[in-house]
Amino acid sequence: MGRVFVVVLLLLSFAPGCATQRPPAGLAMPAPDEARAASLLAGYLLAQGWTVRLADAALVEAAREGERLRLEPQLDPSGLDRIIVTRTWPRDPQADEAVLQSFALELNDALNVGQFRTDATGLVFQSSLPFLGELEPRLLDAFLAYSAAVRFAVLQVQGDRRLLAPVEDGETSR
Repeated sequence: MGRVFVVVLLLLSFAPGCATQRPPAGLAMPAPDEARAASLLAGYLLAQGWTVRLADAALVEAAREGERLRLEPQLDPSGLDRIIVTRTWPRDPQADEAVLQSFALELNDALNVGQFRTDATGLVFQSSLPFLGELEPRLLDAFLAYSAAVRFAVLQVQGDRRLLAPVEDGETSR
C-alpha cells in the first residue's frame, strides 16, 4: 500500500509539468552554413506570421503588419554568432540629401540603439543580435519588437522636420 501511494504521488508531481506550456526550442544555427541558417530563420518567422522571402542565399526579407526588415545571419564556427537586422525608411522627396545625412549623425548621437546612415533611398538603421550557437526564439522575438520600436524614437528626434516619407505602415512620418 505504501509503495502504491509513493508511485501515485510521483505521478501526480509530474502531471502539472505535462500540462504547462514549454518554451519553444532554440534554433540551432549550423555554423558556418549561413544559407541554411537563413532558411531556418525564414521558417521560424513564417511560423510566427511574417511574410518571408529569401532575397539571397543568406538574406531573409520579412514583413508583418507594416513592418519591413532584412535579417542576415553571420555565423562563426568558433565564436560569437549574430543576426544583422536592417530597416530602411524612405526619404521625403523634398528632403535634401545633406540634411538627411546630418539627421543620421544626429540619430547616432541621440539614440544608442544601433547604427544610422543614409543611402540612395533614405535612412538606414542597422543593429545586431548576438548569440552562441543556438538562437532562443523569445530573444529573437524581443529583439524584433525592440527594433520596431526604434521607428518611434526616430520620429521623435525628427520632430516637425519633414525628412522621411511615410514609413512602413503608411502613416506620415511627422
